[in-house]
Amino acid sequence: MNQKDLDNILEIHKDTKKYSDRVLFISVVFQAILDATKPKTNTESTSITMLRDEATSWFFASIGVTSQNFQFICDYAGLKPKRVREFVSYVINSKNPEEIRSKLNSILKKK
Repeated sequence: MNQKDLDNILEIHKDTKKYSDRVLFISVVFQAILDATKPKTNTESTSITMLRDEATSWFFASIGVTSQNFQFICDYAGLKPKRVREFVSYVINSKNPEEIRSKLNSILKKK
């Protein structure tokens, strides 16, 4: 998944009447990306750390219920799991994921 893919997903998300069945599932993926990329701080609670770790695990689990859940959500969102994982890996490892986080936050807050 690249910036063009993200832009396409954002367009689908905006057109909720046309794609209402997919918007919920796309929102789940968006929220998990936000959780997985939440910046670390020295004063964060253990629950924030656990949320980040759980979201990251959700994306990258290769077997078991977590992996099946991820596959299910991606299927219903109309997304390819492999491409989502590639995109999330890119965002997590980027030096400044804030631009993507900002876009996702603004969309999720509109609903």
